[in-house]
Amino acid sequence: MKLGVVIVSFQTPGLTRAATLSAITSGADTTIVVDNASLDETVPMISTQAHPSLLVIEESTNRGFGAAANVGAKAVPHEAVIFLNSDAELESSGVEALLAELQQCGGRAIVAPRLADPAGAIQHSAGLLPRPGDLLVRALNLHRIGLWATRQRVIERVVRQGPYAADYYRAVSAVDTIDTNMVSGACFAIGREAFWELGGFDERFFMYFEDADLCKRAAAAGMPIRYVPSAVVTHIGGASSEGDYHFSPMHARSMRQYLEKWWGSPGAALAILLLWLRLIGHALVLHPGTGKAFAALRAALRP
Repeated sequence: MKLGVVIVSFQTPGLTRAATLSAITSGADTTIVVDNASLDETVPMISTQAHPSLLVIEESTNRGFGAAANVGAKAVPHEAVIFLNSDAELESSGVEALLAELQQCGGRAIVAPRLADPAGAIQHSAGLLPRPGDLLVRALNLHRIGLWATRQRVIERVVRQGPYAADYYRAVSAVDTIDTNMVSGACFAIGREAFWELGGFDERFFMYFEDADLCKRAAAAGMPIRYVPSAVVTHIGGASSEGDYHFSPMHARSMRQYLEKWWGSPGAALAILLLWLRLIGHALVLHPGTGKAFAALRAALRP
């Protein structure tokens, strides 16, 4: 299968350059960088590479990750697409493993590698499909109790057998390729036709939850979601988010949109309730993140 790699960049020039070089040297037939209106040297730095397989697309405005990724995917002329974050790097052996698995599925699948940080520590990147109960636990910081419990041997066995934790731990410890219910959008391969059969990324998600949404639609369409731990991709994480992650503005707004899309008005109401509770809890204990919690709630209330 011929391969196009799509990288979305936003003001990460050095990282984007490294990601681009990794795609080119790993054997991609076409590497497409879509820049989301960066105000730094990202585009000039990438453009100077002048490789015949490289295409740089400059967006006039930042419409978010999903919208830019769709622009890149439309420019891919090959059977397979790998979406790669600008803070991640491919290796040729990993690309070969992903394409081999994708080809076995006839191109109609989402296939993802194991993600590891630069020090080699495995990142939890599969089996993490967001559900209302999971988000409730995290919003109320109850997951900290769970983390403590998993350090106790007897309790850990019980926790690992629970329905919410089973996929999580199975993916972390997997050695062979497995089916899972979600993989991280930091890096995954999919057949080009299958991607557009699903409708591409939902561009209403500016950033975050677009990968979960795509995986839910794939599952509904009967497309397998495969996790290939033998394919390892280096991933820093959070390079374009400026610390805006769990229950901060961009994440909170996408969370509300995701819950509303899949669980309707009750889902949206739950998202707002969680953010209210989080804000009240922070305010009562004079938490330094109270201002960010308020900003998150305000962002989630926007249409």
